[in-house]
Amino acid sequence: MDARVERTRATVRRAATDLLVDGGPEAVTVDAVVARSGVAKSTIYRHWESRDDLLNDVVRCLAPHVEDPDPDLPFAEALRQIVQTVVAAFNDPDWSRVIPAVLMLKLHSEDIAGIDREMHSQQMDVLERLLERGEREGLVCPGWEGQEVAAALFGPLLFAHVGGDTAIDAGFGDRVVERFLACERAQAADHASNT
Repeated sequence: MDARVERTRATVRRAATDLLVDGGPEAVTVDAVVARSGVAKSTIYRHWESRDDLLNDVVRCLAPHVEDPDPDLPFAEALRQIVQTVVAAFNDPDWSRVIPAVLMLKLHSEDIAGIDREMHSQQMDVLERLLERGEREGLVCPGWEGQEVAAALFGPLLFAHVGGDTAIDAGFGDRVVERFLACERAQAADHASNT
């Protein structure tokens, strides 16, 4: 894509993001984006068919993408890497500001709900592949539920983000992973003593 076109698109996305954060979804109108970005309405409509298309693009561009960790990493280190990716997402100034709006929008917009489902599905696929590796290595107990593991690993990060009183940093992410691994070790020991 032409660098000038990409700069224009980035300027419009930035204006829409700021409006979304400052005033919620209702504040994101094409006229408001024009006023904030300085980009002509005709140019905006050349790139996005509607205000909803623009909102969808903003969310899609900001949403974090979790990559599969290096298969040569030990399980615990690979799990830390995934959690640190999520920690980084919570510390991304744009994504962290947009999270509340996305949570609200997905209840009222099927497009945003679809983007949220795609993001969630992609992240769960990565996590489940990693958990299968952890089970093969004997570090994760059989019978795990992907959603429960995700809640155990990412729930504390979301709660800390919403509460705003806890620093979501690398150390916090590492402690979440250590607690998860300690619970898995305790469960494995309990299982072994009962058989």
